Amino acid sequence: MTEPIAKTQLKAAELEAAILKRLSEHPDCAGISYVYVKATGLKPPEETWKHIMVSRRPATPRTLQETKAMLAVLDTMRREFDLLPD
Repeated sequence: MTEPIAKTQLKAAELEAAILKRLSEHPDCAGISYVYVKATGLKPPEETWKHIMVSRRPATPRTLQETKAMLAVLDTMRREFDLLPD
């Protein structure tokens, strides 16, 4: 039996900053200026957060590549991080 991998627990502002940092590493996500997260109300090992809004720079159009890259980053980060209650 495999032990579940311990996730890093962060407050909402810390998690949002970590997501934005990770997105900034993807050239396709240059138009994203902020991602907002919200607690799901579930306990680990269930997903404890979800993204609820994405702020964008007004001069950069949204592309399919950006959406795919953003969702891939968020999916990966859901496996790495849990949201601590405020």
